[in-house]
Amino acid sequence: WNEHFGIGVVEMQAAGLITIAHNSGGPKADIIVPLAGGGETGYLAATVNDYANAMETTLRHGSDSKENMGIRRNGRESSKRFSDEVFAREFKEAIVASGILK
Repeated sequence: WNEHFGIGVVEMQAAGLITIAHNSGGPKADIIVPLAGGGETGYLAATVNDYANAMETTLRHGSDSKENMGIRRNGRESSKRFSDEVFAREFKEAIVASGILK
């Protein structure tokens, strides 16, 4: 609940799981967000009914349904934004752009 970032949520996405996370903190702000093209990456929930509805929807569609496979694929793709390689590249770009190395 209200976790600052939520690495466990990213790890679930990277593993290809349908992710249902609390609608707060990192999952809400950065992780369970649509891809640039609009693809869903998981579900956010805040109440017992929200969690139940997300689980019911996921189960109703079936594990190999087009809908669930899309969310799983999108979640995996989205999780790549938090890789060590992306972090290192973006950190280096920020340092160079800041001019502090001159």
